[in-house]
Amino acid sequence: MSLCARVSLSAEAFRLAATFSARADVRVSFERVVPLDSRVMPYLWMTGTDASVDHLRADPDVTRAELLASSNGGLLVGVDWRTDHPLLGALANTDAACLRGVGTADGWQFSLRFPSRDRLADCYRECAEAGVPLTVERIHTTAWSLEGGHEAVLTDLQRETLAAAFERGYFAVPRAATLQDLAREFDVSDTAISQRIRRGVARLLAAELGEDRPAGGTGRSTTGGAGDAPPGDDLPQF
Repeated sequence: MSLCARVSLSAEAFRLAATFSARADVRVSFERVVPLDSRVMPYLWMTGTDASVDHLRADPDVTRAELLASSNGGLLVGVDWRTDHPLLGALANTDAACLRGVGTADGWQFSLRFPSRDRLADCYRECAEAGVPLTVERIHTTAWSLEGGHEAVLTDLQRETLAAAFERGYFAVPRAATLQDLAREFDVSDTAISQRIRRGVARLLAAELGEDRPAGGTGRSTTGGAGDAPPGDDLPQF
C-alpha cells in the first residue's frame, strides 16, 4: 500500500540557501506539474517583488530564472537548476511523487508519496549514504478509496454527509441547518455527525494544502543522533 511522508532538510542541504540568506522573508513553493520532459521541478512560486527574482538569478544553484506571471503577491518563475541533487535522485530511484515542496530561510519541507514503505526506506537510506540530512517528520498510510484512477479524498459516508450539510445550509452565514438537524437526518448522535464533518473537512483541507493529514509527530533525521531510531529497516519507527 502506498504511503505519504513529510520530510524536511535545511536550505544549505538542498537549494537556494543564497537566496534565503539575501531575502529571509522569501517563501518558495514548487508548482505541481505532470513532467513531460527531463526537467525536474521547473516552476516555482515565490513571495516578494521582481527584486526577489534577481536574487534567484544570482543564486549559484540556478542557471536561469524567468518571471512568467504574478498574482496576489506571488511570482511564478521558470527555473533551470545548475546541478542535480541527491534527494531528487533518491526520489526518482524510488518512484516517489512530490505532492508539495516549500522552502524558507528555515529550510525545506516536502510532502512525498511512495508506492510502499520499502520504497520510502530505500529513499531514506540513499539520502543517508549521500550525506543528505533528511528528517522524516510524519508517515501516513494512504488508505483512501480509489475513484476514476485517482485516490478519492473522502469516504462515501463523509461525502454524503458534507454534501447534505452544504445543501441544507450548515456552512451558510447565518446557518440554515444545525448539527441536530443533520444528526436527525442521518439517525446518529450530535457528536457523531460533528466528528464526521470535522474529519471530512480536515481531509479536504489536507488534500488542498498538499498535506497527508493533521497530525503530530517527532522528526527523525538520516544524520543520526540522540533519540533517533536504530537503523533496523532503515526507516524511523513512528
